[in-house]
Amino acid sequence: MNKVNPNDVAKWFCAQGIIENPNSREGNMKIQKLLFFAQLIYMAQNNGETMFDEEFKAFKDGVVLESVMKNYREHYNEMFSNINLENLTFNSNLKDTLEKTVFIFGDASAQELSELSHEFDVWNKYFEKSKNKFGIYVKKLSIIPYEELKKELDKIKEVLEAYRQTSEFPDDGVEDY
Repeated sequence: MNKVNPNDVAKWFCAQGIIENPNSREGNMKIQKLLFFAQLIYMAQNNGETMFDEEFKAFKDGVVLESVMKNYREHYNEMFSNINLENLTFNSNLKDTLEKTVFIFGDASAQELSELSHEFDVWNKYFEKSKNKFGIYVKKLSIIPYEELKKELDKIKEVLEAYRQTSEFPDDGVEDY
């Protein structure tokens, strides 16, 4: 399968009007957490396959895709404002994942999503692992391998199953996750 560019997914989220404070630290943090939860949902629905290859890093406020974080911070106006959704073409499987992510997590604040991401063991494990013996953060030690992230899929499957019970949930017809 062709992987998607995570910046395109971030643009799609921005175009949904769910980022309360665009072009801000808070907006960037919300995008990061939406990317994390979208990746988990996608993996849960696709036998552990990922929608993009870049690995997350464990930062203080949760998991982050560093390339998207930097682009959002440094190139917001050229990349994330005035987005033309027609230029963002995703297959139906990916679009379903993104719609589910917005349905479940879109109304949450950046801080709430950050706290939710802290509920995942991989964040804590790799955030703690990223500190050297002097307590200083070492970014290259914070990389969360996807094999580790796969161990967390049961948590997101429980969330999907709970939301699947609501009539408004974007249903793809899949009975089990």
